[in-house]
Amino acid sequence: MFRASRIPRLLLFVAVLSVLTAAWSWAQAQGPTALGFKKHFVIEIRNPGPRPLESYPVVLKADEIRAAFPDFNSYDYAIFDESGGGYRFVPSQTDDFNGDRVHDEIVLVRTLLPGSVVRLSCYYAPQGSFQLLMSTPRASARLAGKPEDPFLAWESNLAGFKFVDGRIEVYGKLYAGLVLNKLHPDDTALQEWGMNVLGAGPSSGLGGLSLWEGKERVRLLNPGGKGDIRIRPKVLAAGPLRALAKVEYTGIRLGGVSYEVALFVSAFADNPYSRQDVVVTRRPAGPVVFSADIDKLGNEAVTFDSAKGFLVSWGRSPGRAGEAGLAAFFAPADFDGLDQNGPDRSIRLRARPGAKQTYWTMGGWERGIVSVRAPADKEWARAAADLALTFMTKVEVHYRPS
Repeated sequence: MFRASRIPRLLLFVAVLSVLTAAWSWAQAQGPTALGFKKHFVIEIRNPGPRPLESYPVVLKADEIRAAFPDFNSYDYAIFDESGGGYRFVPSQTDDFNGDRVHDEIVLVRTLLPGSVVRLSCYYAPQGSFQLLMSTPRASARLAGKPEDPFLAWESNLAGFKFVDGRIEVYGKLYAGLVLNKLHPDDTALQEWGMNVLGAGPSSGLGGLSLWEGKERVRLLNPGGKGDIRIRPKVLAAGPLRALAKVEYTGIRLGGVSYEVALFVSAFADNPYSRQDVVVTRRPAGPVVFSADIDKLGNEAVTFDSAKGFLVSWGRSPGRAGEAGLAAFFAPADFDGLDQNGPDRSIRLRARPGAKQTYWTMGGWERGIVSVRAPADKEWARAAADLALTFMTKVEVHYRPS
């Protein structure tokens, strides 16, 4: 129930929103110049592969745009699809990672047909600032839990993930939407939106990290925050189309070598997976091998294909959720072996020191919106093999004068 003192503010907000929406509809019908945009260029997005890429996350590098169009202003722009006549607004998200008020990336989500080239028009004004109304947020991230023992959570509208002390867990959702503001302290109990389907345990969960020197291994875990490895998460972008966070690991020693690791985790609107980008610094310099570690489920069926770049399992979750599926995807050229000792399966990957290395993870739940038909183990493996092909497709982006 609203308090009386809040009603005028609410009515004012609704009135302003109605005016802005009407103005935007009028401007969209009249064309982008009605919004004051003076210049524009074309963004070409090419899918060279033979398969459709549904809700594909397209990440535009702002410095590449500025290199082609030096006066581009990421504080006053809008992207439109003009194919077929008319102007259809394309929602996008700008992200500034270091707080210098210079945007680093622009994110949009687009379905790309096989062998197609999508041409979008980006209109902008070299000076000024203007924020267009966005669609309903479909990605979010936050630090939650107790102030003395926080955890990181990030999500799309289809899937959610949790990072605590180096372990990564999975939220299964009963419906599409954002749920991080609804988290209960006991997130392994069934809520109206779903539950944590992986729960706490001795393993690295779904895609936690290890470093390797030959056969010697250090797991990047710090239960309770009391170990030598220091782990510090922070949110870089909290939506509305991409949730992005960074985890810094320091104090790592292995075989007389000192390491630092940065892990970037992200979830994109209308997608069920998490993207993980790893940057490893080694002192002294030398070859780097890390692993994405995957929990072992009860009574599980496992499918592994190093040539196609995926490992999936379907089985009994360790908590009260019932059956669940785990999946990890990687570039086959990076593969360095599979270690199955201990509570995890470790996908060893070669990395270039100081450069980003990417892998992806996905969780499924028998009751959730990310699920499969029976037989679940075979269908989960089939779906993963199909998604692996998406990750292997190299989408191209170019910027052209109008």
